[in-house]
Amino acid sequence: MINLRMLKNSDFSLWVCTFLLILIGFFMIFSATYSIELKGGSFLKFINKHFISLLIASAFLLFFAYLDYKRLEKLTFILYPLMLMALLFVDLRGSAALGAQRWLAIGPVTFQPSEFSKLIMIITLAAFLKGRIGWVNNFRQVLPVFALVGIPFLLIFMQPDLGTSLVIGAITLGMLLYSRISWELLVVFLTLLLSIILRQFLPVWVIYIILLFMVLSFVRMRWFNFVITMLVNIGSGVAFPFIWELLKDYQKQRILTFLNPGLDPLGAGYHTLQAKIAVGAGMVLGRGFLRGTQTQLQFIPVQHADFIFSVVAEEFGLFGSLLVLGLFLVMLWRIIFIACSVKDPFGQLICAGIASMYLFHIFVNIGMTLGILPIVGIPLPLLSFGGSALVLNLTCIGIVQSIAMRREKLIF
Repeated sequence: MINLRMLKNSDFSLWVCTFLLILIGFFMIFSATYSIELKGGSFLKFINKHFISLLIASAFLLFFAYLDYKRLEKLTFILYPLMLMALLFVDLRGSAALGAQRWLAIGPVTFQPSEFSKLIMIITLAAFLKGRIGWVNNFRQVLPVFALVGIPFLLIFMQPDLGTSLVIGAITLGMLLYSRISWELLVVFLTLLLSIILRQFLPVWVIYIILLFMVLSFVRMRWFNFVITMLVNIGSGVAFPFIWELLKDYQKQRILTFLNPGLDPLGAGYHTLQAKIAVGAGMVLGRGFLRGTQTQLQFIPVQHADFIFSVVAEEFGLFGSLLVLGLFLVMLWRIIFIACSVKDPFGQLICAGIASMYLFHIFVNIGMTLGILPIVGIPLPLLSFGGSALVLNLTCIGIVQSIAMRREKLIF
């Protein structure tokens, strides 16, 4: 149950940041789709659809703020199998668009199960790790986590949805870090990532493997973890060509054009180049609302969704961009503060997972807009157009507020 006393314990700053980001998102979506009217379309359909999504998302927000978050732990054994079934059904019979099979249609409603799998994975990992904080210090103990995460990760990767797969990985890493994972296990994750990046340049990768062997020998890592670390890094290098072939052609092209946007300026590199032009054109104060040339002339594809930050940067400049970043920073700070102030490990881990998800979304989305990261199709939380993403984000805010309101027992 919830009453006014509990509502006073909710986080006011988090409410304000959420409201302001949604408001900014509405204006940016309006601007990004406004000129579609000139091409025979109707920009109002985007605004109307986003408004309907907001109403549904708000209902989820209020429901999960009202619901005692501890009940979610008991639903883990139901939610996790349902998630796997939904993801498997998408792979077999889902609707395809933009080269990916990610959507399920139930009557007139279309949604992405992979979006909601992020929250289900957060709840599942929180239920599993809540009694293991400070306990995960070797590979035998972390293997169940890999098993829980690996199955949905592969099902989402097969859609293919590389962006959501990476988000699942970021959530897992963030929650393991909060669980005070052993530094030796953390070394495995970080070296694996570095090995995959350097594998594109074979001579550099070989030198890296040699240096890694020398460094790990010097720091006297336990022999079992040492062997696993070397095997994982060498194995990733050997498997790299096979993994590369599993990627779709458009995903390969995005990675190649990220390394060299001029490789295909009218194709895969077009998004990045046009987004960077829009960001640069905004300068300090921006061109003004509905006055951005890149935005209003529709130079940037799907700018109302994945590239919404380019609209902010062009029309409101550095000032508007810093305002949005500041709101995101305060939002993350309040979620982390709530995680630190609650005594229940399950609530702490849920907040840590949600903060990790938001941080990864914000970093990658803005990074690909600025051209410093490859395009992976990750929306900007609370700003980008998309019903499934908005419902997920506001549901997460509702759960965090439920945790905040139940930090202390009520005194009657």
